[in-house]
Amino acid sequence: MMQKFQKANHIFIPSYEKTSTMSLKNFIMNNFLIPDNDLERICEFISKDNELEKIIFQLPFLIQREISYDKLQIKFYDEFQEDYLQLEVLISTSTDVVTSLKIEYTLERELYDLFDSNSADKLLVIMQCH
Repeated sequence: MMQKFQKANHIFIPSYEKTSTMSLKNFIMNNFLIPDNDLERICEFISKDNELEKIIFQLPFLIQREISYDKLQIKFYDEFQEDYLQLEVLISTSTDVVTSLKIEYTLERELYDLFDSNSADKLLVIMQCH
């Protein structure tokens, strides 16, 4: 079975250290699609929470350990009102639905195990099968 990888699967993900906003922007641009063209707002939201920033820098690696994916997408989750912002990371993969749901659950559990729950709550990881 041939697996598709995006550029992000081949980059070096350093251990987390506090970075400048520009580095965060570069990392997001190199690892995620941004469908709403909302990069500035996303970076501003992430940079307000050091633990969330750690999650974002580690997330492609954590996902890659579980599954190969075609692309990662990041945007603000549309279902909530403005007073509660949450980011949605969409993982596009060719895996079947049952496997995707299991991996989605594993990733969510891992985020809560590794990071502060208040910061992990600001991120919604969704698998998209195609």
